[in-house]
Amino acid sequence: MRKRVTGLVLAMAMCVLMLTFVGCSASNEKSSNADEGTAAWPTKDVTIYVPAAAGGGTDIFTRMVADYLQRTTGYTFTVINMNAGGGMVAFERVRNSPADGSVLMFWHIGMYVTYYSGTYGYNPKDDFTPLVMFEGLGDDGKQVFVVKSDSKWNSLSDVLNYAKANPNTVTYGCATGGSAQLVAEMLMQAADAKLRLVDASSQTDKIIGVAGGNIDMSAITHSAALQYVESGDLKIIGVVDKEGTETYQSAYDQGYENCYWTQNLCVLGPPAMKESLAKAINEVFQGMLDDPETYALLESSKMLNSTMDYADSLASFDDYDKLVGQASQQIDWGN
Repeated sequence: MRKRVTGLVLAMAMCVLMLTFVGCSASNEKSSNADEGTAAWPTKDVTIYVPAAAGGGTDIFTRMVADYLQRTTGYTFTVINMNAGGGMVAFERVRNSPADGSVLMFWHIGMYVTYYSGTYGYNPKDDFTPLVMFEGLGDDGKQVFVVKSDSKWNSLSDVLNYAKANPNTVTYGCATGGSAQLVAEMLMQAADAKLRLVDASSQTDKIIGVAGGNIDMSAITHSAALQYVESGDLKIIGVVDKEGTETYQSAYDQGYENCYWTQNLCVLGPPAMKESLAKAINEVFQGMLDDPETYALLESSKMLNSTMDYADSLASFDDYDKLVGQASQQIDWGN
């Protein structure tokens, strides 16, 4: 009898041990699966590439955001300007980097133009990892058409009527295959006029070229233009948008209905980043405008931008992909 009881106790003990083992395994498996759906960022110092020269709007904005990220995460964020090859050297540096969140790129949706014009062979949406889309608050992020302050032209109509009567005499500064060329092409189509496009790769090049009288006209950010309007170097003659500002009319309102563009800034990572990591990166950016120091810096620099959440960011990347893809079908990029 004692042997039977002892055997029964041992059997029950074995069952308990087996159930405990199975329970632990199930629990560990569940924890492992849960971990696959979450990620922490950053886990190491981060390098941010800006495909433009130092001192431009994108560079200034990036450095303000990098300062916020560094203060709030405790990791070092290093900003590297790399504008060689129209920014394509930076594109390739990021595209070929590890997909671990340690290398990012701050740029704008004009990169779609670089792709659809045939200047660069990789699509921002498909060949990189879209992470964050910023949206300008107010007028700061809008593009505006500028001429030299003492120019005889005071509106888009003045310039385009002259260009229509005198084809290829009005120079327009832009990077080949860039969003400024897209805007110029849309403007020429809308006005049935012909501008002479000249190379001006960065915003700094455009400002120096127009203010110095070497370029007749170009498009730069509203926030940058205001500084040079106040200094007496430039004059704004139109806004590249459907809506103007409090002071300046849009191209749309001036009768050029098919000429509008909003140059949203964005953050991209190398291809094949895990979705959990992409979401984690986007989440860290969300508190940017809640930080008083960052808000004050962006506001004083006229660069206030809200941060779209991950789902809205992806939707915006898709929208721009379609917009530029369709518009490019009507443009002869000269390739």
